[in-house]
Amino acid sequence: MKFNYDNYFSRLETLIANYGAINNVLGLKQNLKIISENLKGLNFGIEVYSDSNNSDVIVAKRQPVDCENWLGFYAHYDVETIESEGWNTNPKTLTEIDDRLFGRGIADNLGIILIRIMALESLSKVQSCPGLIWVFQGEEEIGSPFAHKIFPMLKLPEVKLWMEETGYFDLTGSRQRFLTLNEDDKVVGVKKILEKHLNEIDFTTYTENRSLTKFDKCPFLSHLLGSKPYLGLGPNDEYSNIHKPNESLSKITIEINFNQTLDLIHYYAN
Repeated sequence: MKFNYDNYFSRLETLIANYGAINNVLGLKQNLKIISENLKGLNFGIEVYSDSNNSDVIVAKRQPVDCENWLGFYAHYDVETIESEGWNTNPKTLTEIDDRLFGRGIADNLGIILIRIMALESLSKVQSCPGLIWVFQGEEEIGSPFAHKIFPMLKLPEVKLWMEETGYFDLTGSRQRFLTLNEDDKVVGVKKILEKHLNEIDFTTYTENRSLTKFDKCPFLSHLLGSKPYLGLGPNDEYSNIHKPNESLSKITIEINFNQTLDLIHYYAN
């Protein structure tokens, strides 16, 4: 399936412009509404956990089709606040420069959320597909207080694999890094499948058996993962500048991650 870059840009442009930081409640709610409506359009049921003092946690669930497996995704829809010094572009305006896209929240975590949504949209409705659980929270940038309260109470199907919010490319070394925990035969197999998208750009892969580096204690790792297999897979790289000025993603790794996400879903459908 060919990645539609123009569609990606126009939709991501709105998410970036909304500026869903914790000090901009309207932007947070607007982006959560967009994400929820996209998922409902993909036949996900949405459970909302809310109170008057916190950003909502949502759990999106879609039943498997001709398959017994379940996959779990984790994401956060809030973005880091903007420090205006050091930005070469307007951080609230998605901007393309030299095959990179710049804007606050693109690499952490809005750009990856949209890649996964678009991958699911490209699937045929009659194709077999694993069941999907997608857990979102909106306070990751302030330590996830509400998620730490809600996640332990969630009753979720047993998944074959939990997907981290993103992963990493080492562009300088021309390689992609897989992060894994509790690796099983299925994870070993899917890594071989994912490698095929790197051949055209002469990239190799390597694996580190650890979780993604977090700025605070992660509610996903603490309360959801348990002993299940874990994979960190995403388009971020050493130039992504998470929590810094000029946050960005490479157009090349965006498209690769789109195709790898599709292949991963197909793999777990069998």
